Amino acid sequence: MGLDPRQFVDTVDEKYVCKLCHKVFLDPVANGCGHIFCSSCVKKRLRGDMAKRCPVCSAPLTQKMSPPSMDFRLELLNLKIRCHNKCGKTFPLSSLPDHMSDECPNTAMTCPNISKGCKKKIRRCDIKKHAEECDFREIQCEACGFVTVYCNLFTHQSRVRCLEKKLKQQVIREQRNHANDVKRHRSHLTKLNVRRDVEDRKIVLEHTRYLKNGKNKTHGSLEDLTTDNKTSDVFLTELVNNEPNGDDGSSPPPHPSRTGHAVFSCMRCKKLYNAMTNNEKSCRWHAGPVSIFRHTLLIIP
Repeated sequence: MGLDPRQFVDTVDEKYVCKLCHKVFLDPVANGCGHIFCSSCVKKRLRGDMAKRCPVCSAPLTQKMSPPSMDFRLELLNLKIRCHNKCGKTFPLSSLPDHMSDECPNTAMTCPNISKGCKKKIRRCDIKKHAEECDFREIQCEACGFVTVYCNLFTHQSRVRCLEKKLKQQVIREQRNHANDVKRHRSHLTKLNVRRDVEDRKIVLEHTRYLKNGKNKTHGSLEDLTTDNKTSDVFLTELVNNEPNGDDGSSPPPHPSRTGHAVFSCMRCKKLYNAMTNNEKSCRWHAGPVSIFRHTLLIIP
């Protein structure tokens, strides 16, 4: 069978039309009488019950056919033809096989998963999308990692109860993510509170220096200044020593800061004091904690 003349851009001359199928030659061969036909048409006529004669001159058709002249074949291959898959391209007849096998986006192709069981024919332009949605594509079970085809995934999961494992893993991931969010939030709040504590201490120290400088300006003599400093130091010392004790006679645990960490130091060893971790094995001087704020006031010259 030849090619439909309507596929060609220009009107096809009658010399390029087969007299058996009335279509443009495809793989032409010449009979002994000189007339040219499609090779497939001649073979079909010889196998069938129809008259095995040339329809033009009634010469007998033989199986010994010869190819037509080179000029005739070149003229035939230079005819302009449109793609019958309606892709919109035109090209010489000689480029038809290459266009259909490599370029035409509408050419029907077999699925890449044909070895796994897919028997669909898909256009070349849709082959990528089909490969992502094909029922015979390879997929990995999210629960156990088993690799199977997509159409068998549900059977695998129901057989080995992978769905339950998958749900458990999802719950574990949710819990871990929630715990990490809580840690990040706590860390953020701690940093904010530490920064606020530092700012508060700076404000108190600046205010204390301001008060001391005011006293220095008010009292003109050095003796009055020394007396006032001694009086303020004695007052602060008595205020620290006269703090109400606990039931066992020891100093009550100080109030924690906003950070949740200790903001008190030992009067003797100057280490940070934490009432929650104080015990008989700790420093023996930790029995008398003093606030960093108060300790700072005591050591200000």
